Amino acid sequence: MKSKHLIALAVLAVSTAASAQNLYGVVSAGVSKLSFDCGGASTCDKSDTAFKLLGGYKFAPNWAGELGYFDFGKAKLSGGGANLDIKVNGFGGGVAFHQDIAPAWNFVARLGIAQMKTKLSGSAPGVGSASDSDSNVEPYFGLGVGYKLSKTASIDGAWDYGKGKYNKNGINESGSANALSVGLTFGF
Repeated sequence: MKSKHLIALAVLAVSTAASAQNLYGVVSAGVSKLSFDCGGASTCDKSDTAFKLLGGYKFAPNWAGELGYFDFGKAKLSGGGANLDIKVNGFGGGVAFHQDIAPAWNFVARLGIAQMKTKLSGSAPGVGSASDSDSNVEPYFGLGVGYKLSKTASIDGAWDYGKGKYNKNGINESGSANALSVGLTFGF
């Protein structure tokens, strides 16, 4: 009886270890560019810092399911003493296609759906400051190339795309969010 339990425990441990080898994480940071309209602003900075955190599970040799958080930074507009920041981030899930393209190089393409949050924060002389946000479900996608540092780790360069949208309080503003980043993919 004990040997059956030991065998079952050993099979469970081996299958858990095998499935854990299919788990991976991605951490990256870089620069973002937002395409919101800056009409009427005397200064407009649409570039900022971007980062992403992803967790994935390879359910086939080249295919994985992923969950992740994307922060595309913010655009900063100002003019006449007033300031406005437009910040875009999102949490979503999708699929990723992984392909080795040379012994030490790999490629990844991502496609998914994200709950994108667009936050407006502004201030004006004599009026004060205020902030509000709007969330929308939007598609996201990305492309990346990686160089394998070991069997379970690679350094990656990636481009990610999402869209921010704010449509409340008589304001209808939307724009694309692009990020170029360098990061690390690591297996568990």
